[in-house]
Amino acid sequence: MGFLLKIILFGVAVYAAWKTFSRWKGLWDRFVGRPNEPNFPTQPRPAPTQPASQPPPARQQAQVIDASTPCRVCGAWLSTAATKCSRPDCPLPEGR
Repeated sequence: MGFLLKIILFGVAVYAAWKTFSRWKGLWDRFVGRPNEPNFPTQPRPAPTQPASQPPPARQQAQVIDASTPCRVCGAWLSTAATKCSRPDCPLPEGR
C-alpha cells in the first residue's frame, strides 16, 4: 500500500474511534447523568482602576513603630520606652 493510503486509513480509524467514544459517552450521560458541577461561588473580577499601560505602584516601606537603642552596659537592644533590659543581672537602674 502507498504511504498516503496508510495515512488516510489511519485518519478514518481515529475518526471512527472518536465518534464511537462520543456516542457511548452521550448514551452514558443520558442514562446515568452528568456528574454534578462543584458548587463554588464565582466572584466577578473587580474592574481595573488603572489603565494597563501604567506600572503597578511601588510597595511602601513598613513604618517604624518603636525605635530601639542598645543598652549602654550589656549591649542588648531595648525599646526607647524601656528602662532596663530583660537580663536579671542588668546593672542599669530602674529609672535610667
